[in-house]
Amino acid sequence: MNDSNDLINLAGSCYKEMSCFSVMEVDFEHRCQLTMKVKHCNYIMNFFNYFEIMFCEIDIRSKLEERIITCLFGIIVIFLMIMIAHLVDKYIEPALKILSMKLHMSEYVAGVTLLSLGNSFADLIVNLMPIRDHAPLYTISLSNALAVILLSGGMICFLRPFKMNGHSVFRDLLFLMLAGEMTVYIIFTETKTTKLESITLALLYPIYLIIIFVDQNLLHEAIKTLYKQIDELQNEAYTHRRKGLIMAKLKKLHELEQETRIVVHNNSIIYRYNSSNLELYWRDYRKEMSNWEIRNIQKLDENITRNIFYNFNNPKNMFLFEEFLRALMPINIVDWKFSGWFYRTFLIIVSPIALFCVIFIPIVDYRQDKHGWSKLLNCTQIITNPLLCFVLIEAMYKNSYTKRYPVLSFANAKWTLWVTVPLAILVFVQSRTDRPPSYHIFFLSLTVCASMLFLIICATELEVLFCIIALVFHMTEDFVAACIRSMAGALADVIFNIHLTLHGYEKMAFAASLAAPLFLITVCIGIPCYFNAGVQRPESSHWVYGIYGENSYIFFVLAIFSLLGWTLTLNFTARRSVGIFSYILFTLFILFTAFAEWDLIHELAKDKAFEPT
Repeated sequence: MNDSNDLINLAGSCYKEMSCFSVMEVDFEHRCQLTMKVKHCNYIMNFFNYFEIMFCEIDIRSKLEERIITCLFGIIVIFLMIMIAHLVDKYIEPALKILSMKLHMSEYVAGVTLLSLGNSFADLIVNLMPIRDHAPLYTISLSNALAVILLSGGMICFLRPFKMNGHSVFRDLLFLMLAGEMTVYIIFTETKTTKLESITLALLYPIYLIIIFVDQNLLHEAIKTLYKQIDELQNEAYTHRRKGLIMAKLKKLHELEQETRIVVHNNSIIYRYNSSNLELYWRDYRKEMSNWEIRNIQKLDENITRNIFYNFNNPKNMFLFEEFLRALMPINIVDWKFSGWFYRTFLIIVSPIALFCVIFIPIVDYRQDKHGWSKLLNCTQIITNPLLCFVLIEAMYKNSYTKRYPVLSFANAKWTLWVTVPLAILVFVQSRTDRPPSYHIFFLSLTVCASMLFLIICATELEVLFCIIALVFHMTEDFVAACIRSMAGALADVIFNIHLTLHGYEKMAFAASLAAPLFLITVCIGIPCYFNAGVQRPESSHWVYGIYGENSYIFFVLAIFSLLGWTLTLNFTARRSVGIFSYILFTLFILFTAFAEWDLIHELAKDKAFEPT
């Protein structure tokens, strides 16, 4: 009797210590029982316990069935990627544009702050998830950074060649070099990473932001100085030297003014120098610059799109239900009418995702009529948006399942109704259907919070599914981290930056494609290492660095040096050939890693050496 109890206790302790990925090593008939007993399986899953769905619900009994289910998981992966792209295109990108305008940020500052944080914050959350407790964080983060630099940055250069800010790009590349070298040093110091080292690495990104804001303040001071110098030159007697100095300073002033504000390309004003009457030009220029914010609003047609249907004599609830049903339409009728069969098929595929998002997430977009305002829908979203967010966050935090699915509890979420229901009623009574209220911008908080939450959920589900697909097809975790995860992680950045580039914000997008990798290398490694006790143990550096960590590091250095090379050679002018070169370099990285995975070549890392005992 004692022996059987000992065996039971031993088995229980083994189940506590076992990894969920070891389930794939046993026979099919034992996998269901094992997945339900191994605690790690519930720990690493997010919203769905895929192993129990596979081996208990579906009851897989052969390799063929396993491969078929894995292919279905691949379809789910595609849908999750489409949802990420939809969230970025319809909700996050317009919200970040509006925030950039309201905060009076330049394209560059908006790119390295709001845009880069919006693109990379989901990666930080995923790195803190249990599934990455023993994952090669260095390989994951550096490969993702490499993919963003080469795929996103390369596509920007290919789509819209432009003149970039030389000193800013050079500074960003040097920071990336410093971050890469600093990370390697911290990981391999005493073969472990301490909490102090983790915090030091994570603080590199705030230091980078501080330097950027100091640089922007210095830029504003330089502009003020130029204004004073031009005013002084205007009071001097006319000479050819004075004329040349004014021309040179006006040209420099115009360049600096463009670096400090969001440049809106619709109906933009092009300043031309009039050498015959510099005084008149200087007076008109100062008048235009002093009214820059007002002109920006006019060029964006913010007031026109806001008041396009407004009439004081209209009833406050005119076309209330018609507008509600039109807003819920998941397919744009105009896009459907003027599209071919391929794009129509895509619209049909996206329509369930679009319908789900539009029910819960308010749209705030200055480019749309009434800025996306729909009175009845927005009032319901005041209630449903916080309620859903609280339910999902609580489900993620508790991580408990009922029949392989997450337990959705309304215990805490229901208290939001005490605030949201009266607020929704107040907004409904006060607002109109034909014009958004003046406080419509505050709906951005609902948009950003819900969009980022959905983005994090999609990213974590992608992480789990990629691990399962890799296990089924006998791929190593390091290979998935270096190749598949990096491309999937960079997908949202690529879609986001392509969208901005096509709308004329290529400088903002390129700045984000350099700042986001810095966030990935510093914060997305430093903070998870601080909270991960396993990283702080001796000899942890080998699994944190990963098998293909050296591959990622060498190609990362090649990418940085190639960027430094072509920017200096081309005088900081992005060209299409640079985009082609970037994609070729990333293809070589994928091929090199794949050949190493298939044992056709040796990876660039050194073989581990063990001391004789």
